[in-house]
Amino acid sequence: MEETGLWLTPLVLLPGVALLVLSTSIRYGQIHEEFHHLLEMRGEVAKATGERLWARAHLFRDALVGLYVSVCLLAVGAMLGGLASLWFTRSDIVVVILTFLGVAAVIYSSIQLIRESSLSLEIVKQHMDDLRGGE
Repeated sequence: MEETGLWLTPLVLLPGVALLVLSTSIRYGQIHEEFHHLLEMRGEVAKATGERLWARAHLFRDALVGLYVSVCLLAVGAMLGGLASLWFTRSDIVVVILTFLGVAAVIYSSIQLIRESSLSLEIVKQHMDDLRGGE
């Protein structure tokens, strides 16, 4: 691959990571709304749900941090690759390492989001069990 194509590769990945950041941020914000709802409910059900929401909030925070680190690594990789291609004939190792680390951060964040989705399903199941018990 030619030098220009290599250091542009991290930039190609950024829009996908940005979409993950956007959707994760929105879902993270929804947890605040759910906490406000729980504050009105109180009781044992609210406490149990609150504990799961707290765990979800931590997973979202970890995922967002990983995604932000990924954006930083991909952007720095592209920038250093571009600068290195101006002064040196071989800049590929810098770009490849930073791109690899950026993708690793996306994988970490994806794992956190998978864990959060499972926890979210537990909350929905708990609410469904409460509704069935209330009939």
